[in-house]
Amino acid sequence: MAGRRGTPGRGGAPDPALPAGPVAGGHVPLVESAEHYVPASARLEPHGPLWKVVDAVVLVGVLGMVLTVSLQVVSRSLGAAVPWTEELTRFLFIYTAFLGMAAGFRHADHARIAFVVAKLPRFAQRAAVHLYVAAGVTFFVVVGYQGWELVVQQYESEETSPALGIGMWIATLPIIVSAVLAVLGHLQSVYRSVEIRRRLERGEMTAS
Repeated sequence: MAGRRGTPGRGGAPDPALPAGPVAGGHVPLVESAEHYVPASARLEPHGPLWKVVDAVVLVGVLGMVLTVSLQVVSRSLGAAVPWTEELTRFLFIYTAFLGMAAGFRHADHARIAFVVAKLPRFAQRAAVHLYVAAGVTFFVVVGYQGWELVVQQYESEETSPALGIGMWIATLPIIVSAVLAVLGHLQSVYRSVEIRRRLERGEMTAS
């Protein structure tokens, strides 16, 4: 059996892959990675109340799509199609896709080409993480600004959707919301989670 850091593991040698000292209850929750074990608390940060709300909205959006598509299929099979189901499904998909995309940045879960970063010297790896944040924040600031202009234009022109009759700015709003959340996710994942930042620096995968 492997022991804690500073205690004998296999062969009587200390096991460096385990954190030093117990936590509440005398146990440290562990998550297995490709190389070693890391504390689960370090892996899961940041996961505060804001992101729980985002997760809940995404879940509601997915369930809403399932229900509306099911209603559409059943109503068409009965020969009495409900006209607004397709449009509502499309709007729910937009919200789910944009918010889900933004939520992925809190753990840096999106796909990256990291083999170059993994081969860089240590100082360049650290600089690459700051470049990753700067590029991501810049991109989503531009996206958010353009989204804002589009929302204002649609609101002032009173453009509405053909089936539901609601303002089209409501369907465009998640562009702005997701841009703000993506910026926040970039900053939190790198500057508030030591474990995620370390993995980004080394070009490792962060997704579980």
